Amino acid sequence: MKTLGEFIRQRRRELGLFGREVVAAMCKAGGTPISIPYLVDLERDRRKPSDSVLNQFVTVLRLDADVLFFLEGRGAPDLRLGKVDIETLRDALRTLRRNLDGRGGAL
Repeated sequence: MKTLGEFIRQRRRELGLFGREVVAAMCKAGGTPISIPYLVDLERDRRKPSDSVLNQFVTVLRLDADVLFFLEGRGAPDLRLGKVDIETLRDALRTLRRNLDGRGGAL
């Protein structure tokens, strides 16, 4: 499975986007634009993006938020405890595992 950075870089290239086009459409949480070096660090897995940056990748690169949050190793904000009770989350994860097992366990 690809890392988050590899996945983002591959998708950017699939869309024919240059780094400058991506950074022009994105800002850090404080509203300051992200830089090319920051994007390069993300694509090389040297930095961890904020929820805000991940959600902007969803829009700019036309991706699924759940996949990006999964590749980053954290749950999507709407699925974090407090928004979802533990029993519902447990049942959903069991269903996911059953579905993956039926397909050979690959995403």
